[in-house]
Amino acid sequence: MFDYERYRTEIVPALVELLRTGEPVRWLGEVFRTATPDREYGYDVLWPRMAARLADQPTDLARHCQWLGDDLRYLGDEPQDQLTLTCPSLTCPERKRCVFHQDRHAVEELNALHEALVATRCLGKSQFLGRNFIPCRYEPVLDRHEVPADDPVRELLAALATRAAVLGYQFGVTEGIHGWLTVPETADLATRLDALSLPRFKPTFATMAEQHRLNVRSGSTNQSWQDLSLSFVRTVSAIAAGEGRAVLWGNDVIPDVWNETFGVPPA
Repeated sequence: MFDYERYRTEIVPALVELLRTGEPVRWLGEVFRTATPDREYGYDVLWPRMAARLADQPTDLARHCQWLGDDLRYLGDEPQDQLTLTCPSLTCPERKRCVFHQDRHAVEELNALHEALVATRCLGKSQFLGRNFIPCRYEPVLDRHEVPADDPVRELLAALATRAAVLGYQFGVTEGIHGWLTVPETADLATRLDALSLPRFKPTFATMAEQHRLNVRSGSTNQSWQDLSLSFVRTVSAIAAGEGRAVLWGNDVIPDVWNETFGVPPA
């Protein structure tokens, strides 16, 4: 579950300001200072060093960027290779300074910061959906249920797969934040998935955990797991929307790791 409003009003402005000036806002500077030391590899060193580089190449995303949305979502076509995903604009006045026009690894520390802040400040309860699982793997389920190719449910799942393609990527295989929805989109996804003949159960996290255990014990097929996993997406979306929250898709995005291992405090 994802506190989109906090993300939009707190995390996004802080990162946009960091890119514009190289200066962290007060609470973000505290995050830098309290990060766990690890010689030159700790984020207490890496994030201030990154900020100094950004100060030398300030970028005003709010004024110029048409590649990222106002919540830092990726606006381009589905990326073929996230490792080479850089802004292709030849007309952007910031292209000589902006880190998103440079080598992909230029944003590695920035992407780590984005995940750390989202994980420790914006995430609530979560549900396991599959190891190294990504939303495009639900396509066979939608096809079996004869969901039209232009049905909005496909677009909503695609948003969970690619909306974070730029800042969510963590230079691994499937690790990192893949995408998110707004609160109205989350409610819409829950409603549309509810119309499909997916497994039914009491809509709680405890019941989903039990359904997962039963599925593992039964030696289920890949098809039955895909159906159950998508029913979890429906259920979490319904719970989140009912609480005025949204949903976010992330693999190995763990608040406790950022807090206990890297010293980024929950707030």
